[in-house]
Amino acid sequence: MVSPPADAKEEAKEPISAADLVLQRLQDVLADATDRGAQQMKFDRGFVEAIVNAMATKKADYVEARKQIDSMKRASKQYIDGISVAQTEYDRELKARRDAEAEVTRLRVLLSGQAARLTALTGDSRRQELRQQMSKELHENLNGLERDLSKLKVERDVTLAEVEELNAVSSISGVTSEPPVNLSRSLTKRLDNLKSQYQRDLLPLTQQREALTREVMELKAARDVFLEETTVLNARNEELAQLSAQYSRRVAMVPPNGPSNSNGTETSSKNIGPMIVETPVRIDSRNIQQQQTPQQSHQLSAYSSVEEFDARKTKVEETHTPSRGPVKVFKWGSRAKEVSAPIAQSATEKVKIGHMEHSFQPLSLLRFTRCDHCGEKMWGSQLRCMGCSISVHTRCVNQVHSACSPQTHNPSGSNNEDSQLLPPSMFGRDLIEQVLADAKGGSRKVPVIVEKCIEAVEKLAMDYEGIYRKTGGSGQSRIITQLFERGDYQAFDLLDSDRFNDICSVTSVLKTYLRSLPVPLLTHDLHDQFMSAVEIRDPVLKNSTLTELVNNLPPEHYHTVRMLMLHLNRICQLSEVNLMNARNLGVVFGPTLMRSRNPGAEFSDMAGKALSIEWLVETAPQVFNTPTDL
Repeated sequence: MVSPPADAKEEAKEPISAADLVLQRLQDVLADATDRGAQQMKFDRGFVEAIVNAMATKKADYVEARKQIDSMKRASKQYIDGISVAQTEYDRELKARRDAEAEVTRLRVLLSGQAARLTALTGDSRRQELRQQMSKELHENLNGLERDLSKLKVERDVTLAEVEELNAVSSISGVTSEPPVNLSRSLTKRLDNLKSQYQRDLLPLTQQREALTREVMELKAARDVFLEETTVLNARNEELAQLSAQYSRRVAMVPPNGPSNSNGTETSSKNIGPMIVETPVRIDSRNIQQQQTPQQSHQLSAYSSVEEFDARKTKVEETHTPSRGPVKVFKWGSRAKEVSAPIAQSATEKVKIGHMEHSFQPLSLLRFTRCDHCGEKMWGSQLRCMGCSISVHTRCVNQVHSACSPQTHNPSGSNNEDSQLLPPSMFGRDLIEQVLADAKGGSRKVPVIVEKCIEAVEKLAMDYEGIYRKTGGSGQSRIITQLFERGDYQAFDLLDSDRFNDICSVTSVLKTYLRSLPVPLLTHDLHDQFMSAVEIRDPVLKNSTLTELVNNLPPEHYHTVRMLMLHLNRICQLSEVNLMNARNLGVVFGPTLMRSRNPGAEFSDMAGKALSIEWLVETAPQVFNTPTDL
């Protein structure tokens, strides 16, 4: 057995690990044994321990490497799965993008077609307007020429009669050499013959004119009937919609299986209370009962017992003693008056509250107002108290519990707390009265609601597309309306975008306020003059006439118109962005700011209103002597 040389050393140029050193020594020992031809080799204990340690180290390295490889495989699998998911998402997004591009292409094609069609329609309408204008001018010129021709024919006939008479007289005098004695008599006879001839010609023309006049009167009467029927239909539709909404809310508030007590005959008052508070006399109203629908049977079923319903009814009858009548339905069309007759009759009855009483009279208006009882909109048929001038729905007349107060102050000082609970509603209040109320002894000339709404629009929405044309949400509009009617203007800020995030609601409230003024902003007295002045063709005369009419407005109306028109002029200057030019603003604000005393003229004056507001918007800086950069 050969032992490895003890002095065998290896000079390493580079640092060698223990395993490599053991391997090199084993190779040297094997080579030495091979050279000597020895079959056995002898190792010392330290060298064997080194070999074992080297093998353990290699095994540990192998295990660690195996773990790393497994970890790398798992990571690679995760990466591959992630890449697959990303590929799937990419394919889906690519498909969605292609679909969107195809939809955009289709919409562009449709838009191009619509634009071409709109251009054609605009061109056709413009040509139609030009043709109508030319036809009107030609008709006027033809009428003038016909009048001149008639005058010339009369003068010609008279002249011919005189000439013929003179010729006859001259021929007679030439034969007899005597002066004519009956020249004037024969000339008068000829003129009488001409007169009788003209009278015969004028007789059929007069009959034709009378027939046309009768036809015009019949058409006007038919138009008035149609307008009245339209008003009644719209009022009935609004009442039905409101009744349906109230019934739906009350039915929704009734639980499907209400809680009951031990005998199972009475429901909890918590489920009934809100309904009674919402419409306290709806169940037993003496005139609205005539308009009951089958929904009311389900509404009455909300009460679980007859005793409970009778208890509720007794509370209502302490103020009202209704008389039940047969159930009727609405009579539409021209027979609508038969339905409104009982309502009007009951409206004229006096609602007694203490020692004060209301005296309601039926009224029909072709504009939106607000009910002083429930706060909802009214249009068409309504009832107004002759004492305190409050306006209510026909269905709310029996629910009015407030006393009639024809005077605005209480000199005796009694019931002072009740009179100061809420300020009078500004919607439907005269502009001058509202300005005085807002001034509180100061020098205010414009209502606060107009200033705050215009300020909000100018700070937030001057470039908003369709500003004043789009309608805001009803919920936020109602909130803003209630805040203004409370009279505490410092308690809210319309510039708070977190609380008021719909600028169209602000513009809707402003338009509603201006529309609900009893005297419109451009006043009833000047309405017909505005309609006549806007049709003047001479630009200089037209501008001077309209400017003079604006200057004739009451001071409060003038300053409010000034602020509003300067604001609309600034909006018009950004029409390339907000798409609201002077014509669009005129169409929007024409019916809002101008109104005739004659409801039948609302439709015929529509174009004149729009043109008047358009002129005011365009010329506001010049009319109100204000620089354009204000």
